[in-house]
Amino acid sequence: MPNNFHLAPDAKIVDGLLAVPMDIQQLQASVVFNAATSTASATSTITFITGQQNGCPVFDLRQTIGSATLDGLPILPADLALHNFGGGANAGMRIINRVLPAGTTHTLQVVYTLALPQSPAGGSYQPNIAWAAGPRLIFNFGFTDLAPARYLEAWFPANLIFDQFSIELDLQLINTAVVHAVITNAAVTALGSNHWKLNYPARSTALSTLLEIRAADTVQHQGSTVTLPVSGNTITIDAWKLVTGAADLSTQINNIKTFLTSNENNYGPYLHGNRFTVFFNIGGMEYDGGATTGTGALKHETFHSWWARGMKPASQPDGWWDEAWTTYFCDNAGAASTPFDFTAAPVELCAQNQWSRITDSEAYTQGNRFWQGMSAMLGNANLLHYMKDFFSRAKNELVKTNHIEEYLLCRSGNAQLVDAFHRFVYGFANPAATPDLWLKDDATDALGNNDWNGRFWDSPDIWVRNKDDGGLTQQSPEFGQDNWFYARVRNKSSSVTVKHFVVAFNVKQFAGTQFRYPNDFFPATAAASGFTLAPGASMIVKAKWPKKDVPPAGSHACLLASVITRSDHPVNNKFVWESNNLAQKNLTIVDLRPNQFILLPFVVTNQVFLQKRVFDLQVFRPPGFPAIPVSLLHPNTRLFSNFRDANTFTVSSTNDAAHKKDEALDCGGHVVAEHLSFPVITNSNIRESPDLIDGGLHEMQYADGENVSIRFPLKKGDQLLLHLKVMVPANIPAKQQLRFDVVQRDTATGKITGGIALLINVIN
Repeated sequence: MPNNFHLAPDAKIVDGLLAVPMDIQQLQASVVFNAATSTASATSTITFITGQQNGCPVFDLRQTIGSATLDGLPILPADLALHNFGGGANAGMRIINRVLPAGTTHTLQVVYTLALPQSPAGGSYQPNIAWAAGPRLIFNFGFTDLAPARYLEAWFPANLIFDQFSIELDLQLINTAVVHAVITNAAVTALGSNHWKLNYPARSTALSTLLEIRAADTVQHQGSTVTLPVSGNTITIDAWKLVTGAADLSTQINNIKTFLTSNENNYGPYLHGNRFTVFFNIGGMEYDGGATTGTGALKHETFHSWWARGMKPASQPDGWWDEAWTTYFCDNAGAASTPFDFTAAPVELCAQNQWSRITDSEAYTQGNRFWQGMSAMLGNANLLHYMKDFFSRAKNELVKTNHIEEYLLCRSGNAQLVDAFHRFVYGFANPAATPDLWLKDDATDALGNNDWNGRFWDSPDIWVRNKDDGGLTQQSPEFGQDNWFYARVRNKSSSVTVKHFVVAFNVKQFAGTQFRYPNDFFPATAAASGFTLAPGASMIVKAKWPKKDVPPAGSHACLLASVITRSDHPVNNKFVWESNNLAQKNLTIVDLRPNQFILLPFVVTNQVFLQKRVFDLQVFRPPGFPAIPVSLLHPNTRLFSNFRDANTFTVSSTNDAAHKKDEALDCGGHVVAEHLSFPVITNSNIRESPDLIDGGLHEMQYADGENVSIRFPLKKGDQLLLHLKVMVPANIPAKQQLRFDVVQRDTATGKITGGIALLINVIN
């Protein structure tokens, strides 16, 4: 079963113990309710794994532990004590007082008398275990997100809500002849009279599980079915109430059918199997495919099977977004648009305390107001479309607040959105002085000024990795898998701590010399957030590059990045070298053997000047290699001057050309087989490129030298599609790295206005 350590709180020293997160894989518990003694005994076992750090694992249980074993060996209940993690009143967690090795699997079993949980009151429907004449049991979980420790941990050992695990409960009621009913969203197996096995799926978290046990003669049940319009699935509706309850089950079932149908039409397939369970009593609380609710909150709680339990909050502070969006879209029709007032006081809906265990009560009011502001900022139709699409991408996942912010920024390109989250979600005040975040343009860029006249097309502060491995060097993207973007963000200020920032990454699927903010930077491919960047410090953030967005092998993509924080946005119409908030990496990395060459397509533009200009396209060869063959390919040689000579670029064949296969390379490209006069790496097979086969391109050779130019004019807004050809001579030894920079320079001013880079690894 996969783990969610990437969503877990950080390790923390608590009372002298290094407390580390665990990831529960399975909870198995058995409970015997004894009607003769009005008591209940429980034995619970969790199987869990540890993360990447040795330490004392953390969990919670709000029952008094009688005895326990860890990996089959006795452990004192005192070594499973509750500790204060600084998450607020009653938000403590239990720590296993044993240092367990990283990356290992363990079992913890606890035995206890099941009683009312030692959790604070909160919400309208309290947890209950009580007995009435008969004897009759009254038992309900009574979850709420308005008080800490009121989820599954109130009754059984569990984790914070970042963790997903399967749950098996064996529940038996003895010493009573009264038949009881179990009301639940679990898969139920009857094991005998008043004896049930409940199974909750592996996607469950501590807030997923609905459970009520009532004497059958005290409750009324009615069932029906509805076939939903998007999935086509037939859903069984199980509706329950107390026999004394006022709800009309037939009416409410029809309402549920309407709500489920509407929700599928708005947000896609129902995600909780083929059943929806609701117990009409008091209050309102959502579960995975179920609810306990009054009739007035039914629409709200049904919608939560999409927003809250179809896509779940990754932590308790993230719980604001599901209540806020449900209030805005479901309760209030999702149409209101009220612009933000940035002079209003900050509002904290999402606390930064990783150990906080309540949803902010203002999620329903200020959260609704926040989405009204976003509607005004982005346009109501856009906001509704973005949120529907976000749900489609994130369904069945655990979602942090910054995931929503990052997605909306990527789609909308509206940098003011970051200001809104800063002030009205995270609750941060305006910075005391203007912040100044920056990304290096070049390794020699030490000051972070906005204007940089050196190499800016290969920023050392942005790079790609093929895995989420924390590596610090650029790798060529691997097609067909997720890759990862990284950025190192620097705080230039000597006095301002930046509380919150976002880096947006975009990929242009071609190499180009000039890119302008914002049109080339947005819509973005991915984004990453950072918090609390101290003066003069730097921080590395990362974002997944989904495999569906990674271009095919042999492409020569350019990576762009922009960093945004409250009061420090990139300026519109600026190029990378004009703004320290912007960075690009126009670096192509390939492996070549001697006598092979690469054709690198790239785009040269004149976006800088208002009139026709003459540019030099300078090539900087590697030091010590002034004679490596370098040339440009283009149909029209008359545009260019001061090249050594020009030839028609042709591909010649050998007799057995049609029977040779291309050779795959580790870099993700390929070498066209021996039917070509030279092996070639390109972004498409030359045999499928008519302009090359037909001699449509002319090859213009650069003169020898480590710094040489070919000159050409460009009108305002014009662009050229060129191919850079670089050949590895036969005498270049293997394991040699050859770096080439191609620089666009305005001849009148000498100013660099663009560039790309090529790194060739010479292989055997």
